[in-house]
This record gives sequence, C-alpha cells and structure tokens, in this order.
Amino acid sequence: MIKNRKMAHIGLATNNVIEDVRWYQEVLGFQKTGEFETLSGERVFFLKGNGFVYEMYQPSNPVPKGREGKIDHIALESVDIECDYQECVKQGYRITTNGIEEISSFWEKGIRYFKIISPTGEEIEFCQIL
Repeated sequence: MIKNRKMAHIGLATNNVIEDVRWYQEVLGFQKTGEFETLSGERVFFLKGNGFVYEMYQPSNPVPKGREGKIDHIALESVDIECDYQECVKQGYRITTNGIEEISSFWEKGIRYFKIISPTGEEIEFCQIL
C-alpha cells in the first residue's frame, strides 16, 4: 500500500528561480535547505518555512504563461521506492516518469523518484533520498 506517506515537498516551476527563491527568503523567511543542479544543468532549490518544503526549479524550456509558480507536483516520502513503484504499477496508475529515475547530484547520496497522475490530473511524486 502507498497510504500514509509523509509530505516531502511541493514542486514549483518558475521562469526566474533566483528571483523567486530570493523573494521566499526575504519576504516569507524561508530557509534554503538544498541547492542542486540536474544533469541537464537546471538549478533546483529546496526551501523550508512555515511547515512547508518547496522544491523550486527553472526548467530548460520556459514555463508557459500563467503556469509559472503554480504547483507542479506534490511529493511524498518513500522508504522503499521499489515497493511503492511496484504497488503503483500493480494498481494500474499512470506513471509519468521513465520508471524510477535517479538524480545522483541531489542530497548527499542522491535521490530516486517516480511520478503518477491522480484522477484530478496533478502529478504525485514518490521520492526516496538515498
């Protein structure tokens, strides 16, 4: 079962990640807990404040007008990414990633994750920090 997972973060795509990160820090008092670069060179920041963790990133392709800063995905913590993935496959959920993906440059030892689509259309990510 994939029930009862803790919230990991809320993903926000932006067209000016540096400016938006600065705003969250200066105006809302969020603290930067991580800064990473994807293999394709995209900058990714994790910010924590008011009980929330945001993952802010600037995709290599511009975010369409009206979608920038909107919630891109909701991420849940996984303690066994393989088990969670197999359960989602077994239940027939639509996987939107290329299976379980990994970014070795995130956190100390990397992260593994996959995403599914909910019935209302948002992406739900399951992620396991290695």
